[in-house]
Amino acid sequence: MPFAPVTAALHRLSDRPRLLLLIALLLGLLLPLSLAPFYLWPLAWVSLAGFFWLAHQAHSGRQAFWLGLSFGAGMFGLGISWVFASMRTVETGVFLSLLLTTGFCFGFALLSAIQAWLYQRFLKPRAWALTLAAPMLWVLFEWLRSWLFTGMPWLLIGYSQTSTWLGQLSALVSVYGISLLLALGAAQLARVLVQGAPARAGVIAAAVLTLVGYIAGALLPADRWTEPSDRILAVAVQSNIAQRDKWRAAQLRPTLDFYAQQARTQIEADLMIWPEAALTARPDRLATYLSQLDALGLDRQQGIITGIITSEDGRFFNSLLGFGTASGEYRKQHLVPFGEYLPFEAQLRGLISFFSIPMSTMSPAQTAQGTMPWSYRGVTRQLAPVICYEAAYPGLVRKLARDSDLLVMVSNDAWFGDSLAPHQHLQITRMRAIENGRDLVRATQNGISALIDARGRVLQRSAQFEVATVTGEVELRTGRTPYQRWGGPLWLLLPLALLAVCLSRPVRPATAD
Repeated sequence: MPFAPVTAALHRLSDRPRLLLLIALLLGLLLPLSLAPFYLWPLAWVSLAGFFWLAHQAHSGRQAFWLGLSFGAGMFGLGISWVFASMRTVETGVFLSLLLTTGFCFGFALLSAIQAWLYQRFLKPRAWALTLAAPMLWVLFEWLRSWLFTGMPWLLIGYSQTSTWLGQLSALVSVYGISLLLALGAAQLARVLVQGAPARAGVIAAAVLTLVGYIAGALLPADRWTEPSDRILAVAVQSNIAQRDKWRAAQLRPTLDFYAQQARTQIEADLMIWPEAALTARPDRLATYLSQLDALGLDRQQGIITGIITSEDGRFFNSLLGFGTASGEYRKQHLVPFGEYLPFEAQLRGLISFFSIPMSTMSPAQTAQGTMPWSYRGVTRQLAPVICYEAAYPGLVRKLARDSDLLVMVSNDAWFGDSLAPHQHLQITRMRAIENGRDLVRATQNGISALIDARGRVLQRSAQFEVATVTGEVELRTGRTPYQRWGGPLWLLLPLALLAVCLSRPVRPATAD
């Protein structure tokens, strides 16, 4: 490959700042295309290598900041454009929806800008800057997004590999470890763009290591670490009730009738899952209905789990309740800001009418939550319950899943309409199955409901925006994956490695690594 003309042309771009901003925007747009529903996973390397190259070529911290902001605008502007759809679902005005969506995306784009600035300002002059520091900084910022301002762990680059053999290694290192593997490879591509032929050996080494990763994933799939103990017939029920109608008083009786009909007809299922907040009245108002549901499940030796809103001491909780051979209550631990609760409520509620939306006064579980017991063939099994947004938090799911036989996830993606979010959410859910080596049953209000195996493969799924029952066999599994046993050691290693780079000797610009 004629490296010299290519690198020379790229270096000349550094003197055209406006064109660089456009390139940064386009590179940011490529990253969501590597994820669901597009699945163009090779673009993950292209987008990431481009970001590293931009940050390294920047002449100043200020230029790096603006390039990072432009990249982030493309990445988040497309990747979380579904925020607009969620606002329109609750009939927020078009102008206000656009304004708030733009502000939301811009806030996360600022993190990309700060990341590029930090690299240019503190890491670029050091040895191993592109080789190690840039990819480690990327993963640290992915982790930062998982908790800053209550967290938004969306668009993690590791999710691009959910359907590939490399993705199976998340059972060892979690999705963040997959992100790091991708970032390390992308960094070598960026070195070629910066240095040309001298970086060729690094690219070859990265390609070999990546190939080894794919082979390792093929030889050590996620279900290699856990063992099947039984097979059950599971059903996930999808009601397709419009979000605008769900909480209206007139809809309560049709909702109860729909689920009662599902309970009467799903005779053969061992376990039936209804979506998040499927029943739209508190348990005390549905005492007779729930008592009959419990009796029906016991008579059939069938476990039934439904989403419902519970209350205690004036607080309301987004919960799951077990009936029949299933029992217990699980309360959602990680709520959706501006969806289930309003941060800074006293200051904001009177400012924008959008914030006065249904279910905006939930409380998180006041104590740590655990698995839900389920009796199957005379043996008590444990179900790991996860509600909606919680699926995006690997650590939370890991704690629930490590002593469980099956993952049970419920959601209400009706908020997001016909947008990218339901597809991205399903991909995230699949990665949780891989990390934990567990089969998974997923029930949603209007799609996408699915049965997923321990390798993250979709066994059965529903279409969106239709009434559906997703029925099929899934495995109960025991044992722990390496990730479940040891968690993510990355958070101990990455800061130390970054510190080592910062303290390393500066190198001449001509040979900067």
